[in-house]
Amino acid sequence: MNALAFIGETRIAQAVQEGKLDNLPGAGRPLDLTVRDGALEAQARLGLQLLDRARRVRTDAAQDQRERAVLRLLWAKALSRQRRNSSNP
Repeated sequence: MNALAFIGETRIAQAVQEGKLDNLPGAGRPLDLTVRDGALEAQARLGLQLLDRARRVRTDAAQDQRERAVLRLLWAKALSRQRRNSSNP
């Protein structure tokens, strides 16, 4: 371990013991563990975040389309059953 890492770890341990890290914003929520490169400039990081969101939206949209298709099939089956039952007295 180099000197800077040792100093950082020591200061973090002190802050934890003193309770300075107890009431931070986001406490209790899961950490965002996606890999972010600190060397990237802000615009590149923003672009990566937008791509991540767009990928999630596309996945959600595809799931919605599948669910709608299933609902349409179920509705069509229910209508055909209803028609069959109403035509057979």
